[in-house]
Amino acid sequence: MKLSVREGAFRATPAELPLEQSFARVAQLGYRGVELSTIPDREARGVRQRRGVWPGMLDGAKRQAVKQAAAKAGLEIPTLSSDWAWAYSDFHPTLDQWERGLQLLVDDARLTVDLGARVFLMHFGTSTGSWDQARGMLKELVAEAARVNAIVGFEGSLFKGLGLGGQPELVRMVDEVGHPNLKIYVHPSGETAKQVRDIEEVGDRIGALHASAINPEVDYGQVFAALKRAGYDWYWCFEVADDLIGPSAQQFKELASKHGLVLSS
Repeated sequence: MKLSVREGAFRATPAELPLEQSFARVAQLGYRGVELSTIPDREARGVRQRRGVWPGMLDGAKRQAVKQAAAKAGLEIPTLSSDWAWAYSDFHPTLDQWERGLQLLVDDARLTVDLGARVFLMHFGTSTGSWDQARGMLKELVAEAARVNAIVGFEGSLFKGLGLGGQPELVRMVDEVGHPNLKIYVHPSGETAKQVRDIEEVGDRIGALHASAINPEVDYGQVFAALKRAGYDWYWCFEVADDLIGPSAQQFKELASKHGLVLSS
């Protein structure tokens, strides 16, 4: 397994900590991969900018430069996260209004591949719709993503925002769509039994994994065993606050050593 972290976790603005410098810091803190968020640049409007990248601001040369900057720091960019969907859903509360949103997701799929990544995390924020609507949109999205060999990862903990159920219903949705490029981006949470259940109900549909800060009350040996049964041995991506980026890497490596989990260098 490899260790990754969301680059957007850094508290500093892009002006204070440019993307290239953040890559170097991620590597220094013990990570092998970095997840980038896709979100528009709002700095020009005087708003404190969230960290991330935006397809419309990155032509081919700039995409290659980002990929090379990560590699220079010794990092992979395995995953992206479509974080703009939260704000989009604020203004487009139903799937009836997601025609443009669907195109933005396709743009994210293309950016994913251009940056050397494999999976991009997506969801519909808090927008609601019917089962048939959601299934139809996912079929259209995954067909376009497959054209460029990107994997769509619907985050299991966020399917509930559609008003169609939780992660078990997402499993059913993925099975109904029935496309190998549609996976679930699992985020185990809560006590040990809940984290194991989060993993086991997704099984081999796992495309990538998010994790919160290490919880000393959780038996990670059981969590790692559940991932092994599911056949998942790729990136463990921390979604943590700035001051937890370094400690999370160290704590995870200690847990991996304790439970015999092999980390790829």
